Amino acid sequence: MADPITAAIIGSVIGSIVEGVGTPPAVGPTVAMVRTIPEDAKIGVMSPPVQWQVQIGGTTYPLSVGAQIRNELNMIILPTMVQTPVKVRYTTDITGAVVRVWILSSTEASLQVNR
Repeated sequence: MADPITAAIIGSVIGSIVEGVGTPPAVGPTVAMVRTIPEDAKIGVMSPPVQWQVQIGGTTYPLSVGAQIRNELNMIILPTMVQTPVKVRYTTDITGAVVRVWILSSTEASLQVNR
């Protein structure tokens, strides 16, 4: 038989566990992610890339060798992951190849002004 102190500690731990089972987890404040997109980045609608080329606003551009496409969560994705036309901001290098693409969230897209 356990001593009274050990029994009290075990009873307290079990009571806390049982009490916490029915309690929903605390929800913290919602934090919006702010992305840094260069001011000179152009805006357009990009079609899915085909053979290392993209069409943005009716113009076909090559993708540069080190091109990065970032999704709405700012994660780098493969070009093949773009399956439908999407609103984007993009930059080109000195040869005119697309080097960076940011797929805009619906909130970002609604805040963009025509450039």
